[in-house]
Amino acid sequence: MKTPYILALLWILTGNTGTANSQSQIGLALPDDVNTVVGDPSVLPADYSTELPVISITWSKLASDNEKRRSTIMSYDPNTGTVNAFGEYQGRVSLTDKASLRIDSTELSDAGTYVLSLLIENIGTEEGFITLNVMVPPTIEVGPSDPYVAEWGETVTLTCLVTNAIPAITFLRWEKDGIPVDGIAEQSKYSGGNLDSPSLLIRHVMRADAGRYTCIANHPVRPAAANIRLDVLFPASIISFTDSTSATEADPITLQCVADGNPPPNITWVKDGGRLKTPARSQPVSKDVRASSLVLSRVRLNDTGEYKCTATNGIGKSDARTMRLSIRAARKKLSSATVAVIVGATAGGLWLVICVLLVVWFIRRRRSQKEKKKFAFYYNIGRRDQGRMEGKMEMEEDREPPPYASLPEKPTNQKSGYAGIETMRKSASQKFKERRYAKALYAYGPREENELSLEPDDVIEVLEGEDGGWCLGYLRGRIGLFPSNYVQFIPARQVMAAKAGVLCKDIEDDTPSKRSI
Repeated sequence: MKTPYILALLWILTGNTGTANSQSQIGLALPDDVNTVVGDPSVLPADYSTELPVISITWSKLASDNEKRRSTIMSYDPNTGTVNAFGEYQGRVSLTDKASLRIDSTELSDAGTYVLSLLIENIGTEEGFITLNVMVPPTIEVGPSDPYVAEWGETVTLTCLVTNAIPAITFLRWEKDGIPVDGIAEQSKYSGGNLDSPSLLIRHVMRADAGRYTCIANHPVRPAAANIRLDVLFPASIISFTDSTSATEADPITLQCVADGNPPPNITWVKDGGRLKTPARSQPVSKDVRASSLVLSRVRLNDTGEYKCTATNGIGKSDARTMRLSIRAARKKLSSATVAVIVGATAGGLWLVICVLLVVWFIRRRRSQKEKKKFAFYYNIGRRDQGRMEGKMEMEEDREPPPYASLPEKPTNQKSGYAGIETMRKSASQKFKERRYAKALYAYGPREENELSLEPDDVIEVLEGEDGGWCLGYLRGRIGLFPSNYVQFIPARQVMAAKAGVLCKDIEDDTPSKRSI
């Protein structure tokens, strides 16, 4: 207890004092204020620089109601290393660095102005002042209750009470399911819910207004929040219902009615205004949704009628839907004998169709063969003339006799050798008024020896045959058969005009025409 008296005596002997606000002789430096949070440790930093001996370091606190009155909270003697704490600060304060004061677990009463006094030999006392601000985060309470149940169409007020905030909060807002209410609906839906009016007013609550509402307050320490769940009771509504349908007698039918509401709805069925003998099965789909199924395992004709589903939950009006079920009489099953007759008749009909198709194919094939035989004589005569013209062009190694080798020997006279084609032309002119020609539309490769090879734009002289079958013709010195569906029949005058044009061109170019008959 002698230390305070010694310090006071030394202060009197030195006879002068200094403060950190004036120019310090030892460079004493302290910040103006320090902020901390209640319950957290806080440090009041202080520093100085001197080579003179420091006799004592003392921390004191000014009284909140009288700044001239101060109470010592800690003293330190550098010579002996003795540290003394006083009053309610015992066990909570310590000296760090050169002269900084550390307070463990800061309390709200620790807020105030602190004074650091240093007693320096040959200088006296130097003092510095620092203010400790103790901040307290806000406490938020929301109401009226959690959860808060409101009925559809009501106006609801959600309260938000903010207390114990030091300093006061700077901002307040409400969120619904994590989204600010300002961006959810029109301004007429909500009112309040801000710093001036913390309570949130919700007008005409609906099903969509149900959810979790959060009141959030901004504070320098940290934001604070509290939430409440709003549960809205809304009328029952049918969301799915079986459409009108028809079925055959003895078929299984299931009619389904799905409704939602809060509280969950009760679903009932009636047929033509009367209760059903068959009970419906109801099961929950979710918290607010119920499904009711009316199962008719084997429908009968008297099941035809109007079926009505009604959903109600005591909130607002009930909801009802109606559908019509029509039952057809079942067709009588055919006997096994009747089925056998039908199957036999069907099989017989199929065989008849197949036989007719085979007969038609056979007749057409015979007709085609007859046409080829009909022109065989003329073809052989033409082959005889052609052989005389092409014999000289055969390759030396190809010595195999042509099909016409068995015919009588070719005439040596060139004129008589061409008597066959001339004879056929005369025969054709007697039958028709003028010569007939055909123009090749497509390329045709002969499949048999007695057929002509056609190229597009070839002009064939027609000797025998009509459109729709095989024709006998003369092309490039050769007589043979050609299919009429590969050509287009053209008048003789068109051919003569074409020949005249080709002849003029041949005289100029001295080049034979490729498309000659």
